[in-house]
Order: sequence, then structure tokens, then C-alpha cells
Amino acid sequence: MLFKGIKAKLVDVFARGKLTGNGLTVFWECGDLSTDQMLALTREMRQFESIFLLDGPGNEEYQARIFTMEEELSFAGHPLIGLTAHLHQEYGPQENGIPEEQEWRIRLASRTVRLVSVNKGGHYSAAMDQGPPEFLGTIGPADRKEYLAALNLTEEDAAGLDMEVISTGLPYLIVPVARNLDKARITIPHFEELLARHCAKFVYVLDVETREGRTWDNAGMVEDIATGSAAGPAAAYLHKAGLVPANRPFHLEQGRMTGRPSRMEVVVESDGDAVRNIRVSGDVFVVATIDFA
Repeated sequence: MLFKGIKAKLVDVFARGKLTGNGLTVFWECGDLSTDQMLALTREMRQFESIFLLDGPGNEEYQARIFTMEEELSFAGHPLIGLTAHLHQEYGPQENGIPEEQEWRIRLASRTVRLVSVNKGGHYSAAMDQGPPEFLGTIGPADRKEYLAALNLTEEDAAGLDMEVISTGLPYLIVPVARNLDKARITIPHFEELLARHCAKFVYVLDVETREGRTWDNAGMVEDIATGSAAGPAAAYLHKAGLVPANRPFHLEQGRMTGRPSRMEVVVESDGDAVRNIRVSGDVFVVATIDFA
């Protein structure tokens, strides 16, 4: 595999400054790379995800692909937020008198996502429209006990609310807790098979009072630092439970247990009873650019 000339950028997403938040590698102008090469580069960088921009400037829509170290994803949050900051830095307005807020459309395999970005002077802010949530089902009592045990939790830790599978692009099992978020972890092998029973892809353990969450790869080996694709389902869950109002921003915290505390701003946009969109936003700091030899 030859990667000479490939360009990449390291950015921190949902961050409060450089070397905080969720790290991401953005590869750009790399449409000639194969799927295997993209996966190999993602494994080289060893971050939770990498994103690959397949085309150059001047497009109404930009095509991108997102990879974990195991697979390609049809949707993910922090890679899209990070790519939007990159697009603004590389292709956004450079002269005074042009509005600083820019709109972008990024096409993935299964959907096109609308995002906006703002140059904040030294870093960028980006927001993503995830659309309306899908409520895919609640968890019955027997399975509830099995999920809690698999996550090193008990009924005493639970918040007394239903577990529910919700998607705004990726289906997450939302596990609400009232205490002991710090002890949560995946304790069983093949956890993805347990999730698949209820059509979930990942789990998100959510402290409903502090609005802090945790998630991992399904082997339980790597904890994610800030998960934009989970922020939408978590916000939909909190809104449905009457714990956050519509049309008012609030923050989800994540990453404290990894030493990288991160913050995601979320708004549940609603017209009456119907949620029409969930918007997830955060700050992005550019850390470095990389030229592959």
C-alpha cells in the first residue's frame, strides 16, 4: 500500500481546547483509496474513528466515508463535526465582509447530512442536523436485568426509567442510571449479540440527572470520548421522559472517565408534540497536519 502524498489533519472535537475532547483524523482528497487502505489508515491512527473526504473544493455536497478500526459506519457524529471544521478552514471564506457562518452538506452511503460551521477565531464551532429520532422499542424486565448485569450495574444503580433503543442514524440502547456511572463497563464477550436482539448497534449509559454518558466499542476495550451519534438518541430519550424541554439548548457531558472531558450541545427542535430535528454541536480545535511519506 502506497500512501505518499495523502494529507491528513488531526482535530479535537467537542473540545474545550487543544488536547481535550475527542480526537479525529480527517483525510482529504483521497478518493482513489480503496476500502482496505482506508481501514489500514484508520488502524494506523488508532482513534475511535477516522473520516475520509473523497472529493475536492467547490461541491454542493461533499462525499465522505467513516471508519472505526473494525468497520465502516453508515453515520457518526464527531467525524462529521470535525470534517465540517476542516471544510471551513480549507474552503470557507477568507475575506472580511463575507458571512462567517457556512452551510455544508456531506453525503454518506445512506444519507446526506446538513451542517453549519462558524470561525470562532482560533477554533471552529460546528452543528449537525440529525433529523427526527426513531423510537425502536423498549426493553422488557427479563432483558433489562441481563443488560444491567452485562454493564456491571444493578437495579439500585438504575434510574427507574425504561431502557429504550433510539436512532438518529445509529441505533443506541439508552440505559438510564441514577448513580455509579463510573463503575459501568461491558463485562461479557459478544455484547453486540445481546444488543442485536433489540436492533441496537451500541449502548449509551446515561446519568439522567447530571446528563453525562458513556459508551464503548462492543468488545468493551475502548471507551469513546464524545459520541455525537449517541447525543441525538440521548436527547430524544431525555425529552420523551420530560427531563429536558424542546427548543432550548442543553449540554451532554462525556469523556471524564478517559481523562478527556468533553461537551456536546444539543437542541431538541419541536413543533408542538412532534420532534422534527435534533441538532448536535460542539467546538473543534485543529491540532496538526500530516503528510504521509
